[in-house]
Amino acid sequence: MNNLMSDTLISGRAIVSAMLTVSMLGDIGKKIISNAGIDEIDPDKWYSYKIRMNLFDQIYNRFGSEALFVIGMKTILSFPQQLKEIQQLGRIYTTTVADTNSQELLEKALEEYFQNYMSVASNIISTANKGDHDFYGVSVSKKSPTNFTIVAKTSLGEKHEAFYRATYISVLSLILLNEWKINIQFINSHYEPLLHMTTYEFEFEFEKYTGLKNPAELLADLQVNARDALLKQVVIDSDNSLMKLNEAHKELNSTHKLVVESVNYASRLQRGQLPRLERIDGRFSSFASIWEPRDTIGGDLYWLSSSQQSGPFVLAVADCTGHGVPGAMLSLLVSNSLERIYANDTTEDPASALMSLDHYVRTGLNQDRADSESDDGCDAAVLRIDRDKQTIEFAGAKLGLFQVTAQGVLTRHQAARCSLGYQDAVTEADKPVLQKITYQSGDVFAVVTDGLTDQIGGSTGKTSFGYRRLEEILITNCAASAEEI
Repeated sequence: MNNLMSDTLISGRAIVSAMLTVSMLGDIGKKIISNAGIDEIDPDKWYSYKIRMNLFDQIYNRFGSEALFVIGMKTILSFPQQLKEIQQLGRIYTTTVADTNSQELLEKALEEYFQNYMSVASNIISTANKGDHDFYGVSVSKKSPTNFTIVAKTSLGEKHEAFYRATYISVLSLILLNEWKINIQFINSHYEPLLHMTTYEFEFEFEKYTGLKNPAELLADLQVNARDALLKQVVIDSDNSLMKLNEAHKELNSTHKLVVESVNYASRLQRGQLPRLERIDGRFSSFASIWEPRDTIGGDLYWLSSSQQSGPFVLAVADCTGHGVPGAMLSLLVSNSLERIYANDTTEDPASALMSLDHYVRTGLNQDRADSESDDGCDAAVLRIDRDKQTIEFAGAKLGLFQVTAQGVLTRHQAARCSLGYQDAVTEADKPVLQKITYQSGDVFAVVTDGLTDQIGGSTGKTSFGYRRLEEILITNCAASAEEI
């Protein structure tokens, strides 16, 4: 018993793990922390469980369980010591089942790994919660060699089960997805207010996996689908806010604030899809981008393959149909599709990758069906860059590549005259063609969408910026850094 506390406490790490993810939804998390009188969370300190409870309640009420699922997918990263233990368990499991076709051995190894993992999970919960009791943790009961029931007791609400479901599947997927299909069914939950504790019951069922994807691909699919579902909820929230604006003239000011807040959340989430600094750092002598959506959120994006992959890396630029909410929805689909194409390595050549992107966009919007009501798509350019060989493999669909040497000689590598993802499939004659480009140190490369070249200005206010001015700038400033250009 802990008689020094009148309130249940949780570890700062348990809040940090949530804040790192919900930060892309705007200031909602910061406001809750601020209201609690806390400027910054210290992972090594303890805080009232109400902070996380209120945070999760607000996120669930506004964006649904998808948001909590995304948070749960990442929470193990806040507990590095326990993550090491789980990874060691995974190595033991992998060694045990290597080169075996014995179903009995696989099931025995599965049961041992699952029981040991749940022991670590129980330890995380029990050490991350402090209360006037010691009930926190996880218990496991076996129904069959591949079927288990778990009961988890923790300081969260009854509606927050998606968070815990995601923590289990994200970690189990790291090890088991090449052998097992994991089905997790939520049974029920019960909140005990006097204990500040909720009991969750889940049933885990494992089936032999017979597909062709490896664990990294399957886990990437889970993460991409989770982010996709969350952004859709954010955009739906934005659309609902716009509808409220039209229906509630008497509450114009408050409703307008809600609309702006929702669009800003969507903007933060869309910015979160753009390459982080670690994907850019060290790969270019200099790198710069202009990303300024006309309506806060929009359809243009650029993308870089993971910096953790060895060998050549991939840069892509895309211009999706529409502006605002429609363009943002489509840009997410394109970004997620690029993650799928290059989930494990960057061996797929750019021309082939563009046709894969064409397939993902068309099928993702159901535009491969005769009864489709939409006809949207994108223009795109993909570069596969090998710095060791100083070569670039390039292919474009209506987006070309500009190259300027240190001596000011400009070459415009033309793109195919096709767009991707629309109802009408790309003909054989119009398919993107792979181009192999060599470069020297000091060469400048640029890819632009019509967001730049169609800008209107000049003395009359009616002249577009155009490609001629772009080429003049590139040639004149061929010795400058990307930031200066």
